[in-house]
Amino acid sequence: MMVNIVYPGQRGSNLEAALAFHEISGSLGIENQLILSSDLARKGKAREIYPEAKFFNFLSISGVSDLKRELSGSPAFFTMVSPKLMPLYLSATGKKILYFHATYDYSFSRPSFKDAALEKMSEFLMKRSDLVLATQYPLAWQIRMRLGIKAEVLPHPSYSAIRKGFFEESQRVGLPFKDYFLSFGGLDRASKGNDVLLEAVKGTEIPIVLAGKANADHSGSKNIAHLNRWVSDAELFWLVENSRAVVLPYLTSSQFSGCLALAYRFGKPVVAPFCNSFQKYVEDGKTGVLFEQGNHHDLREKLREFDSWIHCSESSLVKLEKRMDASCASKFQEILGA
Repeated sequence: MMVNIVYPGQRGSNLEAALAFHEISGSLGIENQLILSSDLARKGKAREIYPEAKFFNFLSISGVSDLKRELSGSPAFFTMVSPKLMPLYLSATGKKILYFHATYDYSFSRPSFKDAALEKMSEFLMKRSDLVLATQYPLAWQIRMRLGIKAEVLPHPSYSAIRKGFFEESQRVGLPFKDYFLSFGGLDRASKGNDVLLEAVKGTEIPIVLAGKANADHSGSKNIAHLNRWVSDAELFWLVENSRAVVLPYLTSSQFSGCLALAYRFGKPVVAPFCNSFQKYVEDGKTGVLFEQGNHHDLREKLREFDSWIHCSESSLVKLEKRMDASCASKFQEILGA
């Protein structure tokens, strides 16, 4: 069977997921094509590391026509939701598999117009998919209860299989301190728990770097450096590689974090809440430190006494990545064989 692994985005961590599944498919002996968008921000690097990748314009009539011919009715595995998917989704004849990473719990904040539009688009695409896959069981149940669509669970892969060279770009970032904890990705989303982290470090000397654009700048305290802008991949890789740990203060349990996979790829532990999203992926004291979800007091204690809580080793991270990939590969093979 031929499967097309499709990433229609310009930038974002779902590209890494597509590359990981491309590698996993190859390791399983599954014939596959890697389909990427012609406006991909890292097109040069992707083409250099993955010369077999094919690039298409998802928004032009000729591009979609060429892409339909390339798919030729074979299954398409999509690793992200995007408006650019619409023309292809409405016209493709083969099996459409949508890999859904997260939904956002708006009980913590009111959805913006953009949020509401994304939700409607996600529902539209899921209802027109032949198979919906979620990274977590809570997310699969959320999709089932809200939309009446049965979603299966496909564990998220690690990034360890991605070819050498893809993560080697590095651009130093000027910071007021060398020793820091890092948080990045979706800083404005209340469900991501950034407010929990800020409350945890308020009035302390715990050094925090926040990377990514947000409506509010959080650089007011001497222990917080906020890079309130789009952070390039090369900068982000440098920030992760030079951090003590990556902090994932999420308030919801229905999403897997690509931030965790990226941290492990650079041999860095994480600080994460004890919940379904992370308890399988974080070995407390070995590959990270777990804290009570939403409890900023507990998070503060874990950050203050981080070195006494963690005894991280490269071998522990490698073993966990191997387990992640084995679980993902087994389920992926089962799904494609169905």
